[in-house]
Amino acid sequence: MKFWLFVILFLAGSLTEAQQPDVPGDVPAVPIEQELRHRLVFTNDFVRVLDVLLPPLYVSQNHTHTYDNVAVTILPGMDGPQGQARIGFAGYSRGGYTHIITNPNTRIMRFVAVELRAADHGSEIEDVPQLNHVTMLNNARVHISRVKLDASQALPDHQHAAGYVSVVVRGGEGPGTWKWHASGDPPATLEAGRQALELVEIEPK
Repeated sequence: MKFWLFVILFLAGSLTEAQQPDVPGDVPAVPIEQELRHRLVFTNDFVRVLDVLLPPLYVSQNHTHTYDNVAVTILPGMDGPQGQARIGFAGYSRGGYTHIITNPNTRIMRFVAVELRAADHGSEIEDVPQLNHVTMLNNARVHISRVKLDASQALPDHQHAAGYVSVVVRGGEGPGTWKWHASGDPPATLEAGRQALELVEIEPK
């Protein structure tokens, strides 16, 4: 009863992102891929990708994150300037934790979560600075960049020395579209098309 009273009071707050209430000690945890709204869509030796869709007022199962991870906000759960500012935010978390998250909003929240397993340094390509790339975070586990292109703008011969995941947040093939790029992939043109393109690139180390 105390737990559900906590949830009701918690959901009544005006909050800006998925929240992490305290977890009662008697609630068993499941692996993240078994949580009902965390859908595992890709895995290889370097990353795992989950598509996370939280309906309005959703309270998740208690679940465990084994790996370090980066969660990219696709749908913030709210309209207005505050919600728009959250789109494309990439939050890094160290693995090894268990929690319950909630969506206290009246709109859907969506994240693309990239779990970091190992670095893909199989290529001999030299790592050079990339045009239109802005570093959001660079630490011992991951390099996160935001890429913005105006409508009809293109980056020819776009290539990275290490493998990475790209996540579209605006334009392109649609928000939430993701792709794994291996270190040996040939250079390709990154282009915006008719609409401006914004994406996040997540490179595990």
